[in-house]
Amino acid sequence: MTDDVFTEPDDPTDGWIDVRMTDPDAGEWDVDVVVAGGRVEFVDLRIRPALLAGFIDCLAADLGETRARDILATAARRQGVEPADLATGE
Repeated sequence: MTDDVFTEPDDPTDGWIDVRMTDPDAGEWDVDVVVAGGRVEFVDLRIRPALLAGFIDCLAADLGETRARDILATAARRQGVEPADLATGE
């Protein structure tokens, strides 16, 4: 087994988002990882609903405003919600 750990990329760009647990003992989220052949093959991140807005804020803080809007609009559309509908509350 290696001593590799997850670290920040050497060249952070819009392609990377840095999110850290601020209090692991508080159980802010639960991570399941599948390792096969010495490689991480799957990561399942579960976040308590009460912490979800703060988690999304943390993700968006690492992005420029345009990129954050694009990601949120894409996520909304995948759920069948048009971004314009969010402003009207439909």
